[in-house]
Amino acid sequence: MVQVVAVAAGLVLVVWGSAVVTRWVSGPPPAATPQPANTPQPAGTPQPADTSQPADTPPATATTRPTSREPATRRVVKEIAPPLEQVLPSVVAEVPRKAGNGEAFTPKTFIDERTLLGYVSKKGYDPAPEWWVYHLESRAFQRLATLDRPVAPVESPAVGEGVIVWFKYAKRNIDIMAVPVTGGTPRRVVSFEAERDVDKVNGDTVYGVDVAVGDGKVFWSSTKSGGVHQVALSGGEPSAVPGTEGLRLFRWPWAGRSADIPMGGMTELVDLSTGERLDDPAQALCDVTWCLVGGDRAMLRDGGRVVDLPGNSPRSLVADRFVTISQTDERGRKAQVIFDLATSKAGRLWMQDDHKASPTLYTDSEMLYFKRGDKWFVIHDR
Repeated sequence: MVQVVAVAAGLVLVVWGSAVVTRWVSGPPPAATPQPANTPQPAGTPQPADTSQPADTPPATATTRPTSREPATRRVVKEIAPPLEQVLPSVVAEVPRKAGNGEAFTPKTFIDERTLLGYVSKKGYDPAPEWWVYHLESRAFQRLATLDRPVAPVESPAVGEGVIVWFKYAKRNIDIMAVPVTGGTPRRVVSFEAERDVDKVNGDTVYGVDVAVGDGKVFWSSTKSGGVHQVALSGGEPSAVPGTEGLRLFRWPWAGRSADIPMGGMTELVDLSTGERLDDPAQALCDVTWCLVGGDRAMLRDGGRVVDLPGNSPRSLVADRFVTISQTDERGRKAQVIFDLATSKAGRLWMQDDHKASPTLYTDSEMLYFKRGDKWFVIHDR
């Protein structure tokens, strides 16, 4: 038996009865046993809901820089935020859950501001899944490419330089593949031996890679040991990127080290294009510009501004602007909410019911999405 570790670890958090799946790189990912070996399996560890009692809340205002990670006070808002699509319609896209061929379409990343890349496959084992795109303006689907087998990196393909890049397992190796964003036949860019932990009793654990593309190159880092490597997009001899030992790709052009805090995140961020390195605030979950601190605030990385979040339990910071929080109003009603650091506006995703399951909110470093009826509700920074 071979256990395969997928490209990006998923973290399932239960927030007032709703699941939040986070695809940020946040430490060594859990292993999953694929069926068959090349089929990715969902990852995640459920955690109990936060059931502490809410307390009064001050309005969202700028404050001084915090000096410690003091525990947050439970907050009650006067009114639940209005629907996000009313507050910030430009960051919301509603996408059919079935592609033009009638099969399930799962959003993955944006190719550009009006084109969403997704993965289409049949139920169960599909030996020939496909890349499709959804054009937001024309509301039309387009098939781009057929893949020769299910691949783990459908969780986080990379887009740039006019191509889509992902990896697949090929026996004991990893093949990094590419196809033009306009469609075509996938080609192999580079192949190398996968990292693995040998276990003759329970089966080997095989580790995948994170991928990125930019500056005419493909970059990757092992989900086990880190270290960023590169190769020309046209192929050739791969090489290590100097000064990146132990680092993992975060979001192009950034790589960093997994943070040793409960909420995860990345530290020691370095720009692979310029070599710039960012300082890390203490006890903070950071993106490139913004950080979550103290359990109820967001802060610019340089400490120049601190914002009180209008809610509780911030669980993720997406696209360096969107914070997922829960709100409870004076009547005891609860909601899952997005607070946008770019505009200081809050918008509701859904009302929560303690007696009814809430949608699963999927998040990664660039977007969030969940099912609403026969559509995907996608929140993005495009």
